[in-house]
Amino acid sequence: MSPDGSSLPVLLCFFIALRAFYAFLEHAVIEANDSKIKELAETEPEYRKLRDFLAAPDAMLGSFIVHRTLSGMCIGAILVFLMSDLIKAEGYIGLLWTILSVIGASVVVSALADEIPRRLAEKHASEKTALKAYPFVRALMIIMRPFTLLINGLSFITGKLLGVSARSKVETVTEEEILMMVDAGNETGVIEESQKEMINNIFEFGDVKVSEIMTHRTDIVGLDVNDKIRDIVYLAINKGFSRLPVYDGSIDKIIGIIYVKDFLCLVGHEDTDELTIRDFMHEALYIPASNKCDEVFEIMTKKKVQMAVLVDEYGGTAGIVTMEDILEEIVGNIQDEYDEEEQEITNISEGVYIISGAADPEDVMSVLHVKLPESREYDTMNAMVVDLLGRIPTEKEAPSVIYENIEFTVMVMEDNWVSKIKAVVLETKEKDEEES
Repeated sequence: MSPDGSSLPVLLCFFIALRAFYAFLEHAVIEANDSKIKELAETEPEYRKLRDFLAAPDAMLGSFIVHRTLSGMCIGAILVFLMSDLIKAEGYIGLLWTILSVIGASVVVSALADEIPRRLAEKHASEKTALKAYPFVRALMIIMRPFTLLINGLSFITGKLLGVSARSKVETVTEEEILMMVDAGNETGVIEESQKEMINNIFEFGDVKVSEIMTHRTDIVGLDVNDKIRDIVYLAINKGFSRLPVYDGSIDKIIGIIYVKDFLCLVGHEDTDELTIRDFMHEALYIPASNKCDEVFEIMTKKKVQMAVLVDEYGGTAGIVTMEDILEEIVGNIQDEYDEEEQEITNISEGVYIISGAADPEDVMSVLHVKLPESREYDTMNAMVVDLLGRIPTEKEAPSVIYENIEFTVMVMEDNWVSKIKAVVLETKEKDEEES
């Protein structure tokens, strides 16, 4: 028995309205801020059910899928009936017109029942909207439960027959997906540039070796164990350090760390000659310089220390690292009242630069617009210049070496370490020929 023709338009409008209503509710709930709902649930009891409901969304999403499928089938069937009655042509032409009409009508219905409700839900998405939608979504889940159980059962049996395991309930999100979302948030203005950089730093944190952020052995300010107490006061005042490494004869033999605050008890006491640095020395933490930043951070946190001595493969001192150095790798430079801004690359005139020996070669080459040698890896400009020279310069000479169109000249040597370099951009032969 065919349905009454006059009731078909009414049924069509009903199913379109029902589909649009639940499409709005679906996106209103999905677009709601989970973190905000959890926060509200702590103080407002009505949000607790919504919080628990959203904690396991599989059943809700399954109900929406079944509803869309069933409503789509009903709308499609009604459209076929309506179009076949409206189009009086017979044969293949009538069938073709009916198909084209159904497709056109389906596009219009999709816009009315899916796209417009989705945009409205995104525009009005809020925790209050999600709370108001909750009872209707629960009602839909109860109505659709027999269908979802049937579909889940058939899916499980089919999966077993085909040897496909059930989908894990724990969805894995990759690092790349998170970074893509961060980039998208930055482009839309939701995430600021500084926040984006910090998130990227967190993911790169485990890949950075602590040797890349350490204070190199040549730049360490320390005390010999035989120094006087007044030497500590001098360094604390002039250098602004709150912790200093203590070595025995050589920087390769760091035996402890002193905290400047431990010496506050001596303020006002002139007779300190009987006291030695050993009386105030704390045990040093030794860590291989090859360790990654996240590993060192975990070790220092467990040991509750703020400074660690980094040891190279030969047992010598490679450098020192502080908790501040490690945190700066995530949040960026932390400037305090004692820090002096030190430029590693200074442009003193056109094509002439003064470079620190501790500067990162990648940063330097980027400024000079020159590529690094692919066959070599350098951590510092000191290592690169020494490698290009093929030897360690003495303090009395200032050798030069040319790489690409850059002339590097050693300016200052400190304990076999190239601490300052001058870089001059030379005119290329091609440019000279063009000018001539």
